[in-house]
Amino acid sequence: MPVENIVIGRNREDVKALGTKGAAFIGRHVVGEGEDAHMTNPVYMDVVRPHVVLVCGKRGSGKSYTAAVVGEEITMLPEDVKKNLSVLMVDTMGIYWSMKKPNIKDSDALKAWKMKPKSMDVRLFVPEGFMQEYKDAGVDVDGSFTLACGELTDNDWITTFGFNMMDEHGVTIERVMKKVKSRLGSNYAISDIIDELEKDQKADAKVKNALVNRFEAAETWGIFRKEGTPVKDIFTRGTVTVVDVSHYARSSSGWSVRSLLVGILSRKIFQERVMARKSEEFEAMTGESKDTIPMVWIIADEAHQFLPAQGENAALEPMLTLIKEGREPGISLLLITQMPNKLHGEALAQADLVISHRLTAQADIEALRSVMQTYMLKDIN
Repeated sequence: MPVENIVIGRNREDVKALGTKGAAFIGRHVVGEGEDAHMTNPVYMDVVRPHVVLVCGKRGSGKSYTAAVVGEEITMLPEDVKKNLSVLMVDTMGIYWSMKKPNIKDSDALKAWKMKPKSMDVRLFVPEGFMQEYKDAGVDVDGSFTLACGELTDNDWITTFGFNMMDEHGVTIERVMKKVKSRLGSNYAISDIIDELEKDQKADAKVKNALVNRFEAAETWGIFRKEGTPVKDIFTRGTVTVVDVSHYARSSSGWSVRSLLVGILSRKIFQERVMARKSEEFEAMTGESKDTIPMVWIIADEAHQFLPAQGENAALEPMLTLIKEGREPGISLLLITQMPNKLHGEALAQADLVISHRLTAQADIEALRSVMQTYMLKDIN
């Protein structure tokens, strides 16, 4: 008797109609415990419809590996399926570039799964200012990315620098940015902001100096230019794009910078996919196709840093928009965290697929229990 495939993320009718087409092979169902444990049914995950997936577990439990498997499986789907999909991996640890190389050292383990080591269809993008460092380290980089200063809102700068819109630093940023935009439109550099700050007559000298120092520090982040990288240049159909932001781990403002990057990318992806969805509907009616970015899977490691349960950063609102409104434009999220209790409540509440590795902290188990009651007949223990 053939072993039945398990496909998560689909109802029985979809499984009957589609089988495993458009689904990622993510492992096998394990039955039994200890010495009696053995693998049975293949387990697949639907990737052609929008989902919010939560992957959690303590350090070293295999979360990032699971996420990489999903990304790799999308690149190995049939051409007629994967041409409608793309993957963006936000790499906070600098590990996913290795997907470009075949995993020779685990050849024996792969044989047991009837697989062979192979390189994946992966493109690596790094901040423009650090491109040479990656090349000197022997990392195969496909391109660099930049952000246009004009794409940032006043609040992006304010939250990234650790202020709020009501304090004197926030008020000064708002006033200065208004002058910069009035004079230069959206085509300006950080140096233009600094020039305007130094000319400002209303700000206290200490406030002005503090802000000048922060904008000068932002110039060293290697990502801000007058013109940014178009989001269409980052995505390729059927391919995983890794955006490596691990370099900012060395900076005291590392998570603020990474949150800013993720926030702006999320905003741009949402805007592009809303327009692409309209183009797809137009194509369905008229047969006239336009070049758009395909449906997107955004895979974010350390998701609790971008979607904190408490506090605010530049990624929070854009990512919440994707979580709450991303289904219609075809945006999926795979959120990886070792601390689900630190993840924003909306992210937990909207997760329709949960892949949980080992958790031991009571607070994390309670957070997972709050969403798992929808899916499980038994309690988590």
